Amino acid sequence: MDFVLKEDVVSLTDFARNTKQHTQELAECGRPRILTQNGKAAAVVLSPEAFEKMAHDAQEYLLDMRLRESIQDYMNGERGEPVAIVMERIKGRTRARAGKV
Repeated sequence: MDFVLKEDVVSLTDFARNTKQHTQELAECGRPRILTQNGKAAAVVLSPEAFEKMAHDAQEYLLDMRLRESIQDYMNGERGEPVAIVMERIKGRTRARAGKV
């Protein structure tokens, strides 16, 4: 996620005084706004769309890493558990949730 230093770094005070303007700009440009306090970064503000995209990308990355790890495990000879054992475990959990144990 890119940002333009001159436009996207503002003081917390300026953001508070001009919230409407800043939120409109966030929606238009899609870039984060870095808020400073005493000259140091204090917070980052995103539009809902930018946040959703970032969260989605992070989830995709985590899933990709899990898949890569599983593929590597398989290539190293780790074959996991037999399906019958896994299915019995799932059935047991389902019965436990339903109170049928």
